[in-house]
Amino acid sequence: MFFQSEVQYQPQLGRLNMQRIFITTIFCLGVLFQSAVTADTAPQSTRWLRDTVTALTPQIEALAAQTRPADWALLRSCLYYALAGQYLLARQGVATRLESGAVMYNPFTPRRHGINPHVWLENRTHFIDCATLPRWGVITVIPQSLVAPHAADVIPGVTRGINVERRRDPEYLAYHDDHRARFADALRRQGPAN
Repeated sequence: MFFQSEVQYQPQLGRLNMQRIFITTIFCLGVLFQSAVTADTAPQSTRWLRDTVTALTPQIEALAAQTRPADWALLRSCLYYALAGQYLLARQGVATRLESGAVMYNPFTPRRHGINPHVWLENRTHFIDCATLPRWGVITVIPQSLVAPHAADVIPGVTRGINVERRRDPEYLAYHDDHRARFADALRRQGPAN
């Protein structure tokens, strides 16, 4: 009798194991497909944008230093780095939007680094962080496909950043508008950029 009941449950266990194997296979294929799609579509535009940003780096750094309030340390001037980057990229035909909130680089790895509060640039295809220049010596350019909107969307080994939080409250946006006006005034006082 014991042997008969054990035999009856074996097909059910086999089906559960097959379902687990199927789900695991689909997940792994999804991770590989995401990596392949990113590898096939992002490099050309990313390379061009990274080259453009690299060429503009000295100008972005100088413009951020010249336009920020005198009492702001460069390391804490992400808003002015973003404004300088946005201005100079627009002159190259690259339209971006200013975003703010909190970000996390290299999530769930030993190299994890969060910045809060923070301001960065985005366009349809890329995440651009000019403020990593004084932190790490380079401007960060990441394809949007490698930036997760939430921690639950992180793909281990693939995701390079998370937009942990986006701030859109009116008071914070008014703060940005005030500094955008200060930035524009500083540009007018300096005259046309080279």
